[in-house]
Amino acid sequence: MDARSRKSAGVGGFPPGADPYAVRVDALPSPWRERVRVVPAAADLHRLVAGEFAELLGEARTQGRMLTVICPVGPLDYGCFVDEIVRRNLSCDNLRTLNMDEYLDDRDRLVPLDHPLSFRRFMQEQFFSRLPARLRPAPENILFPDPDEPERTTELVDAIGGADICWGGLGITGHVAFNDPPAMLGEATDLDSLRRCRTRRLTISPMSTAQMLLGGTNGNAAILPRRAVTLGMYELLRSRRFHLTLMRNWHAGLWRRALLGPVSSDFPGSLLQEHPCLNVTMTRLAAAPPRVHTAQATGEESSADA
Repeated sequence: MDARSRKSAGVGGFPPGADPYAVRVDALPSPWRERVRVVPAAADLHRLVAGEFAELLGEARTQGRMLTVICPVGPLDYGCFVDEIVRRNLSCDNLRTLNMDEYLDDRDRLVPLDHPLSFRRFMQEQFFSRLPARLRPAPENILFPDPDEPERTTELVDAIGGADICWGGLGITGHVAFNDPPAMLGEATDLDSLRRCRTRRLTISPMSTAQMLLGGTNGNAAILPRRAVTLGMYELLRSRRFHLTLMRNWHAGLWRRALLGPVSSDFPGSLLQEHPCLNVTMTRLAAAPPRVHTAQATGEESSADA
């Protein structure tokens, strides 16, 4: 049995049949102990990631090469990126950003920039337009997957041998970007098909829509697009580094399933176990053992704990 097959059957260092949800961070098995760090709160996580970005950008400038980063919307505060760029006076003329995904309208066109949930608008408002003009990346280096030609993203990733780094979180289904469990998407459910899935258009799963209703639109279902274009697990996992960031109370159960459970297409984030350079940063809130609330938590309890 090769290494990939062994991991698919169970995580190295984690006893088969044990309950991953009961594991505390300080008792993680040795494969993960040196890869996982816990910070006090989300602000600390944002500053840490921004510092990592600035170090990589400065290193790439010194080496005279492009830095290609895969960016999510949601788990990161790009204001901290702006602060680091300005503080270090770093030009982004060698920066290429590739966003994970974007919403589509019912005709599979990119939602317009004035849509409240446009990821393109979010990146402009929260990152690029806040930079001094002299430090901004070139417009042609600010990339999103194209619903009309999704294969162009795959071609770029293949041409450069993978992005330098991908930052990302986990959705409630274990999704990374909009890669929900393939059974929810009507896609092939075997692991190799999930590993190979490329940039594509898809219908967002009901569970991921429910997550956005709870955390993104406060129950406003009418505003939520049904479709999206997303990078596939293939492009994400080709990144030379993957930095998983976790900061929400419900991440407590998800990262334990992703890192300590079986590698399975039922939980796409479990494929991160196979990445050769995965690091994980989580807040104390996300690190805590998952709490069970029979009457359902309001969210205020977790805020107090943080």
